[in-house]
Amino acid sequence: MKFWWVSQNRTWKQEIEGGYMWSPQLASNGKHIIHYDNMKLVESGDVIFSYYNQEIGSIGIATGGAYEAIKPAEFGTDGDDWDKKGWMVNVKYKELSFPISPKSFFSELQEVLPNKYSPLNYDGSGYQGYLFSISGDMAAILFGNIIIDQLS
Repeated sequence: MKFWWVSQNRTWKQEIEGGYMWSPQLASNGKHIIHYDNMKLVESGDVIFSYYNQEIGSIGIATGGAYEAIKPAEFGTDGDDWDKKGWMVNVKYKELSFPISPKSFFSELQEVLPNKYSPLNYDGSGYQGYLFSISGDMAAILFGNIIIDQLS
């Protein structure tokens, strides 16, 4: 089992309600970028922390690996600059009763952030990108803060 952080800013509502993650296969300049290529590494059973509005608002479990899919029509004009050919991963999401703000426990997260391709900037705000691999240690901190917030 792997752990992922998906930054779903413009399309979080469609993706959560639709039960999937979707990304273009290539950047607008026609090149591969790791945030999109990571989609091909997701496997059934992987845990996904869904980040939008500067919060983790949902957690998901991948129900399969990535497959080719065109940009979902429900995105409307969001992502007009994205390549229409993309990757889709089906995800069973659970919305959190109380979303958590990683900024509120950023000092804990700093110790376990990836050195390269981190989902968070130096100040705890979200880094521009889509899908980030995170460590089990980072996932444990996220889970711990989710539990604490849900019990408060």
